[in-house]
Amino acid sequence: MEIKNSPDSWNTVWNRIPSTFPGSRLLENWYRSIVYFSAFNKLLKSVSLSQKDVLELGSGTGNNSLYLSRKYPLRSVTLMDFSDSALQRTQEQKFPCKVTKLHKDLLEFRAPLPYGFVHSTGLIEHFYGAERMAVVQKHAECVEKNGYVMIWVPVRSFMFSLIWQFNKMQGIEEVPLTEQELKALCVESGLRIINEGKTAFGALYGVLAQKM
Repeated sequence: MEIKNSPDSWNTVWNRIPSTFPGSRLLENWYRSIVYFSAFNKLLKSVSLSQKDVLELGSGTGNNSLYLSRKYPLRSVTLMDFSDSALQRTQEQKFPCKVTKLHKDLLEFRAPLPYGFVHSTGLIEHFYGAERMAVVQKHAECVEKNGYVMIWVPVRSFMFSLIWQFNKMQGIEEVPLTEQELKALCVESGLRIINEGKTAFGALYGVLAQKM
């Protein structure tokens, strides 16, 4: 199966989504707190992100990194996405640390210096075949030795089937992973899994791994 990824296709997706409407921020924060952030907290409970330089791959608007920057005393956050429309919606003024936006294709990105923590949520399922491995390897390439990587991907579930139908109407193509597939990709990329978990309703599966 071929999945089409391009700046133009993702700009089209983001341009279809209204940036704000009455109560939109409150609704999004409520949704992310239930589905994402509580799961982040459980996965990261055994590690410290204090004074880490953080990179989010396929960041979209960067709201997941914004949450992490408010919970942990991060040194810096770098958001990378090849959709300029998504990055333009970043609320930079709300970050309590330095934030950098990179408008790049992650498969072509070369980090000038390694990061202490690299993460992505809802990214790898938009790639297929050898590119799927390349995306996981990019996480490992960008993180420093003994640094941490957090990856969340959709897995087959009733909740994912609902999300998939909605995303398809928005023009978003995605193929869920299995838990075993994500773990194998991490191990093959030189990452040791130290924790794993699922979001509310089982829609996403996540791993916390360390670069060996």
